[in-house]
Amino acid sequence: MGCEDRLERALALSAPSGCEKPSVRYTKYCLAIVLLLIFSGDARADTATLSQTLNLTIGAISKVSVPASLSLTATGSIFNAYTRTLTVSFRARSTAAGSGGTITVLATTNFTPANGPNVSSATLTYTCSAATLGTACSGTQTVSLSSSTSVLTIPASACTGGGSPCSSADPNTVNVNLSLPNDPTYKTGTYSASLTFTISST
Repeated sequence: MGCEDRLERALALSAPSGCEKPSVRYTKYCLAIVLLLIFSGDARADTATLSQTLNLTIGAISKVSVPASLSLTATGSIFNAYTRTLTVSFRARSTAAGSGGTITVLATTNFTPANGPNVSSATLTYTCSAATLGTACSGTQTVSLSSSTSVLTIPASACTGGGSPCSSADPNTVNVNLSLPNDPTYKTGTYSASLTFTISST
């Protein structure tokens, strides 16, 4: 007896008296629909999409660097001034609403040992040149132990590197051309002083 015959016989035995025997084909069709719904439910996948907003505030910032040491030298005629060009490197970003920024210099220690050059005597001077961003100081400046003096002025909406609207150079630089008189009253020996450069931007 085949599978279909056994199913038909079972349906006939279970049917109430006077009722028509259920159709085997109909039963198979219903069974197929039930299985299809079950399989369709198993295959269904849920997808959820979320959005995240990122906020970032970029402000003014700046950084300056100079060589760890620099030696002044006198060349040419006797008693020519001791000179040397110091290259100040910097990176800066200033805001459109701010006043820009500055680089200044201050002598934090005088020349030591004694009996040599003296910053307090207004002997150490400098000029500024070749700024790749901003405006270099104008005229001759005198290094002080008590107050900072200008090296560079940075405009508003300025930035280092990458080309327009920023500078093409990275880092930016400005030259500080130092000069110290070769006074014959100085005692022979090696002398040193400390200069501190400060950069700010708004």
